[in-house]
Amino acid sequence: MGITKTIAVALLASLALSAFAQTRPSHKSHQQTSADDNRAADALKDAESLLQKQQYSQAEEKLQIIVTQQSENPQAWFDLGFAQSHQGKTADAIAAYKKAVALDPKWFEAQQNLGLALAKSGDLTAAASALKTAVTLTPTTGGQQALAAAWFSLAQVTEESAPQNALAAYQKAAELDPTNSEAQLGVAHMTERSGNSAAAEQQYLKLAEAGNNDSIERLIGLYLKQKRFSDAETWLHKYISANPQNTAAQLQLGKLLAAEGKTQEAITTLEPLYKTSPDPELARDLATLYLETKQYPAAADLLRPLIAQNSTDAQLHLDYGTALMHQLKYPEAQTVLLKAVQLNPNLVQAYSDLAYAAEQNKNYELTIRALDARAKLQPETPATYFLRATAYDNLRMYKPAAANYKLFLGVAAGKFPDQEFQARHRLKAILPN
Repeated sequence: MGITKTIAVALLASLALSAFAQTRPSHKSHQQTSADDNRAADALKDAESLLQKQQYSQAEEKLQIIVTQQSENPQAWFDLGFAQSHQGKTADAIAAYKKAVALDPKWFEAQQNLGLALAKSGDLTAAASALKTAVTLTPTTGGQQALAAAWFSLAQVTEESAPQNALAAYQKAAELDPTNSEAQLGVAHMTERSGNSAAAEQQYLKLAEAGNNDSIERLIGLYLKQKRFSDAETWLHKYISANPQNTAAQLQLGKLLAAEGKTQEAITTLEPLYKTSPDPELARDLATLYLETKQYPAAADLLRPLIAQNSTDAQLHLDYGTALMHQLKYPEAQTVLLKAVQLNPNLVQAYSDLAYAAEQNKNYELTIRALDARAKLQPETPATYFLRATAYDNLRMYKPAAANYKLFLGVAAGKFPDQEFQARHRLKAILPN
């Protein structure tokens, strides 16, 4: 009865349901004693032939008839669950697997596949219960590898609810199947989550040095969390060398170089990515780097379309206004920066840039308003005192101008010789003798 051992093992290796492989071995055979029994066996054999050909819908139709006639046959229920699971009928598959388990509670594969179907449905608690039973049983086929796969699945479904149990399950899976690098990676990941970063690092390194890309990614993530940017950069270069088409890794390298202060290297890394795939988030990252390196026209070219797409983003308006201001496009900069502070009244830098742009546009009233608004958010600086003083001076409001010149001279401390000379000169000119 049922499919052969060879086919079952092949299915174990090749078939997947969500993130978990489901198996379909033969149930222990029963001696047939009548013509009816033989006809029933032939019908089940026909259905299993359809399963073998991956004709799951046709197999399900036959199996629905068979389980009404052989309601006590665990193999028929198991096969029905298998057919339904591969059609995405998860709830139906769970019901069928439960019938198989009820009829033969010690059938490893039935418990295992029930657990996997429950995991797919999102019921991780019930999935863990079924898989905990499965790992206590003996697989029909596959031996230790099959048992290791069940331990691995148990680890996956308990990662969030019982991390220590998940760690132990990953360890058991790795012990039973030392070739399973995913189980070893699971051990390392759960070790990291337990707080033992040093042990996790060594486990990641062992796998990474063997060429396991997933482990390299985890190792890089660990280094980034620890702000070990140099180590992270080293492994990113190794990863990209082995995976030159992985744009996500190149993007991560660019951002890492930026975090290390290697701004121009970051730009060199990210520019080709943007030309290949002009992603808005990448454009934003590049624009920030261009601003840092005073490449204002390049920054403005990226920010202009972003502003059009994100009309309520205050930071984008600030960045674009700053780029315009440094290109001496003061009227445009003033308009954009005014929008930035309207969108976010707490954006301190926007007030500073707005004040300067307005002063260059001879809009001295706006300069003063911007500086006064800034003063409510952050302490005054020598620059804000001096800019306010010159704005009042140009408006011929000499009393507040003099007050701000004096405040400026009180904190300048010789660091701004040209402006200090101008302030003293103007004080002599505007103060009464």
